Parts: sequence; C-alpha cells; structure tokens
Amino acid sequence: MIHATAVIGGPPEHRDWRPDMETFAPEIDATARINAFVTVDDGIHAPTRVGARTFCMTKTHVGHDAQVGADCELAPGTVIGGHAVLGDRVRCGIGVLVRPFITVGEGARLGAGAVVVKDVPAGEVWVGNPAARLKPSSVPAEWSKEEWDGWNEWYEAAHTGAVSA
Repeated sequence: MIHATAVIGGPPEHRDWRPDMETFAPEIDATARINAFVTVDDGIHAPTRVGARTFCMTKTHVGHDAQVGADCELAPGTVIGGHAVLGDRVRCGIGVLVRPFITVGEGARLGAGAVVVKDVPAGEVWVGNPAARLKPSSVPAEWSKEEWDGWNEWYEAAHTGAVSA
C-alpha cells in the first residue's frame, strides 16, 4: 500500500545528480506500507529498496541507494541518508536521522530524535545526538504470533477493502 501523496522515485538528492543521468527506480516490496508524504528517492548506483512488511510512517524520507530491510518501522519524520543500510526489524523513533553510508544492524532500535553518525551493531538500542549505545535490545529475533496476526489482518483488509472490527 502506497499512499497517493507519497513520492516514489523522485530525483536523488545528491550534488552529482543531473537531469540527464540514468537512475534506478526504487524497489518497494508489495507488502510494505508507505504512508502520506513519504519520499523514496531513485538510486544513482542501484535501486533504493524498502523490504517486506516495512512501515514508513508519515513524512519519512529514504535517500538514494539506501537499503531498508524487512519488518522495519520508520516513525514520522525519520530521514535515512543515501547509501545507508538498515537491517531487518530495525525500529526508528520519531525524527531519527541516519547519516549517509551508515549501517544499522538487524533488530536495532533508534530512540526518538537520535542522530546516527556511526554504525549501529545488531540488537542494540541507541539514543541521543550524536546517538550512542544505551543498552542491548530486548527485542525477540522473530515477530510474535500477535504481531504476525495483526499484520496479516491489516494486509488482508487493505487488499480486499474489508474493514476489521
């Protein structure tokens, strides 16, 4: 589901980009949820990717050539810089900024307003400006049955037009 106001495949925000350059259209998994006013830039060297069941909330930005894994949540105002890589199950709080060329490991959590200027290892919680390690994450390696049921219910309703109680 991609909201009508989302901009998918806009020009890369990179000083070397020119209108006559070949770019790569973003690849967004069919199960991803892209809300209002989200932007996902074209790639310069490869497609920008958004993985399965990832939820990009209102006014998030995914920069050129970035890779966002499966089952991620990007809260409103999150900015993922060009060439950044987010592993599977990464969760970003409101207003998180991830600098270009940063890698955020699988299952990491970034607190609201975090400014990520260094790579974040898998399974850690980082907060602050600049972001620093707070603690290991207590997030399980897989979604719970309730999380899967909730996602499947939303996906089914969104694709059939049904409304769940």
